[in-house]
Amino acid sequence: MGRPLPPAAETLAAANHHILGETFHSMAALRYGDHVAKVSAAPRSANVKALTGRPVEKKAGGSALRDLVVDFFAHNSAEYDIRAPLCTDIERMPVEDASVLWPEELSPYEVVAVLHLPAQDACSDARRRYADDLLSFSPWHALEAHRPLGSIMRSRRAAYPASSDFRHRFNGIEPQEPSDIKELPA
Repeated sequence: MGRPLPPAAETLAAANHHILGETFHSMAALRYGDHVAKVSAAPRSANVKALTGRPVEKKAGGSALRDLVVDFFAHNSAEYDIRAPLCTDIERMPVEDASVLWPEELSPYEVVAVLHLPAQDACSDARRRYADDLLSFSPWHALEAHRPLGSIMRSRRAAYPASSDFRHRFNGIEPQEPSDIKELPA
């Protein structure tokens, strides 16, 4: 429309780049033991770093991102750094306003883990059905030491279970909680 995006929308807007080369950030804060932090996943292995900034064709279709992931993982593994900046200034790094980006100069990202994703069939029919029909996601399904914080996360505490309950009732399927990675279909 020829108008600039408001700052909050600009924060959420992303260029149409290969998804596996992107760095992802939690918008909301969480407990980090005795601290408050946000979380980020950034490409670590050379093969996903090489995808950073690589444009996706505009005519790639509605399943373009899924297709990119499936094609990549059919023959490749990947590693991502899981990083956390700690809240060091509650005024400039608010917990209640998730739209505020935390300035990296106040608290640089520290690598706290490495996520290794092996080559796999990333979207087999069995895996897709398992994820779509049986599983549920909730940021509140966490240890108390990593409890979600802030108003947006408090609203998700009720919204996510309500959505999951409706979906499972509508599909006539009992939700499942995996306790071991071996329970996930290939």
